[in-house]
Amino acid sequence: MSKKLEISMPRGDLRPVAFRVVGVDGGETPEITEIYATFKRSFRHTEYLFQKRLSTGDIEQIGEGSYQFSILPQDTDSLPVDSYVFDIEVVGPDLKQTFVGDFVLTNEATYAANEEGVDGA
Repeated sequence: MSKKLEISMPRGDLRPVAFRVVGVDGGETPEITEIYATFKRSFRHTEYLFQKRLSTGDIEQIGEGSYQFSILPQDTDSLPVDSYVFDIEVVGPDLKQTFVGDFVLTNEATYAANEEGVDGA
């Protein structure tokens, strides 16, 4: 997994996010006990907007050292179109690594309310 990550997507979309965890210098995949993907307004905020975890089933292993989670429409429907931050923290018995990134929500014309047949006029 690279050190600087970026996710850019329209607000309210469904976006699968896959990533790979490799050992030091590309060596053996380390033992992993937890992974957090945490999305915030900025790094200085303590409260998160939404979070995905391996232990809750939000993040799943899809292969040796490969993982995936999905950003769901309800995760972003109520957020303003803006730039945010996130990190993916990988934890194991002899491991604690954090990879930071930018999370950008772009415009969409069809809001969740429009999908429900509510007139937006």
